[in-house]
Amino acid sequence: MINRMKRITTDLVSSKERTFFYDLFQRSRIGQVVVDRNLDILYANNQMLQCLQSKVQNPANRSFGGVFNCTALPDGRRRCGEAERCGNCKIWGCTRQILLDETPAQDLIQYSFRTKTSSIEKWFQLSGTQVTWRNKQYAALTFSDISEIKCQERCLKKKLTLDLATGTLNKTSLMNSLRQILESGEKNCHFTICMIDFDHFKLLNDRYGHLMGDKVLEVFSEIARNHIRKDDMIGRYGGEEFIFIFYKTGQRQALQILGRIHKELGAYFSEEIKIPVTFSAGAVYVESVRGVTQYTDLLGDVDRMLYQAKEQGRGRAVSSIGEIVFTGSAI
Repeated sequence: MINRMKRITTDLVSSKERTFFYDLFQRSRIGQVVVDRNLDILYANNQMLQCLQSKVQNPANRSFGGVFNCTALPDGRRRCGEAERCGNCKIWGCTRQILLDETPAQDLIQYSFRTKTSSIEKWFQLSGTQVTWRNKQYAALTFSDISEIKCQERCLKKKLTLDLATGTLNKTSLMNSLRQILESGEKNCHFTICMIDFDHFKLLNDRYGHLMGDKVLEVFSEIARNHIRKDDMIGRYGGEEFIFIFYKTGQRQALQILGRIHKELGAYFSEEIKIPVTFSAGAVYVESVRGVTQYTDLLGDVDRMLYQAKEQGRGRAVSSIGEIVFTGSAI
């Protein structure tokens, strides 16, 4: 009788302990999941389900990718390992390391999942270790959400590539991009590079102040971004000089785009500034990147075209196909 009472008391204590630790697992503010070697789920806590917006009420014995709507799984395939991209999955790799090598794992992972309306991307610090339950080995994984940190990191990297005053590429990023294009060796890579410089900008600053000069550059940059395509580039080369790279575009089309930018910019300031707001441009067409050895030589060529435009009266562009006058620029 005494032994039976001890056994009942021990069972009650064990039951309470199990309840306590399970509640602790479910209430954790870090996503946690226990999976087998096939990424089938034994347990997943509430934070994990909420973070990846899963609507599954009971995830046990279901595949990780199916429960959390992994975008790598094509329609009709709801189990991890069935898609071609599963072999590159870091969750899969960490689980294999934990269960086959019997060593803890840690990695930075990017996970994409579907909702009813869109696809969402999150970043996690993934860590895990092996656990045994009922004589079977599982991987206990924790997912620390660092998506906000990664977003801030991307924003910072983007800012480091931009000229903060105008929102265009800064000189370093612009030169690196041009160098990469020329070194790519792409067979059908051709483009038109244009260099523009504002006319009489010192006079504009002297008459209307540097704040107005800054506004002209900001407005110009915004107008320019609205007129170029996503593959084209614009960057601030220095002071009032900007460079455009019109990808897979001939000179005539590139100069037409510059003409539209010039016209819209002049119209914007026509009432606010009494002297014409104009710029001059030089343009060079690169038929094949294989024919250009140094980006500095290319910049020298386009700078000479710009100088000719200045010499010939400003408010115009000069290229190998001739001269295009944007507007009269006499003061």
